Amino acid sequence: MKLLNKLERRFGRYAIHELPVIMIAFQVVGYTLAMVAPNVLNWVCFDPASICRGQVWRLVSWVLMPPSELSIFTVIMLFFYYWIARTLANTWGDFYFNIYIFGGILITDLGMMLAYPVFLSMGTMAAAVNIGLMNAFVTTYYIQTSILLAFAFTYPNAQVLLYFVIPIKMSWLGIFEAIMLAWSFYKVGMATPRLVILLSIVNFVIYFLSTRDLKRFSPKEAARRANWQKAAGQNRASSFSRQQGAAKSSQQTSANKETPAGSTSRRSAAGYAKIYPNGARHRCTICGRTELDDERLEFRYCSKCEGNHEYCQDHLFTHQHIRNGVPTQDPQ
Repeated sequence: MKLLNKLERRFGRYAIHELPVIMIAFQVVGYTLAMVAPNVLNWVCFDPASICRGQVWRLVSWVLMPPSELSIFTVIMLFFYYWIARTLANTWGDFYFNIYIFGGILITDLGMMLAYPVFLSMGTMAAAVNIGLMNAFVTTYYIQTSILLAFAFTYPNAQVLLYFVIPIKMSWLGIFEAIMLAWSFYKVGMATPRLVILLSIVNFVIYFLSTRDLKRFSPKEAARRANWQKAAGQNRASSFSRQQGAAKSSQQTSANKETPAGSTSRRSAAGYAKIYPNGARHRCTICGRTELDDERLEFRYCSKCEGNHEYCQDHLFTHQHIRNGVPTQDPQ
């Protein structure tokens, strides 16, 4: 995480800001070539032998290869993948999303180019078939799959309409996609498709392990959170009775006073000191979301930040502590 933060501060200005649009545009170009000029795809597909002869553009141009035949379901899925890619880019930031996508392309290139001499050294018919399968299986299909897994990991409680009809949570969709990947890995009998599947998973695992603070999964940290939640529950129970008494006394006092029409109190009956726009009582310091944006959001204060800084569950354990009004360099 520290390395990625340093890279972002130094190279973040070079990040591609509309990468989701460019990805979908490449897909549209690939499907168009497949329909009007299929021979052109032979010059852009992943071919390790041609790459070794100097056609290095194939290391990148294979992203034009259509992962499936064009149909109405393909069009729907393109819109879906554009939406989740755009959401991830807005959530992570352009630099981190660029790292994730280009990291997947780089890992695929390295894995395939390392596998090529291994297959050549075997000298068997099966090895020759595996080499021939590279131009068919090295497509953006598994990059799209890694994007879906990343979105399901980032927004597990988000609900989408599959094919605009079936409501499903992203956590279940991510589990289903993982099962399908495992089944595909088991079902295919050739090494090339299995390697492509593994490389897409490696990209997903490397990125999320490098952007998460694994200390929070330690037994010590789990015990600390459990004790904090227990203490917070006791404090809520004891403060509830005080708030009830304060609310009753406030109602008795306000009964003798006339409140001007259209005026709004800045303190609720329950004793909250801060009321955000539209009546929200909680707001994340990082993303600015409130309980009005999603009723399933949970908010907590950070005891290590100076001042009263509140965070949603997505940023409670990943934010940078605030000291003297500015974030520190060390994430939680």
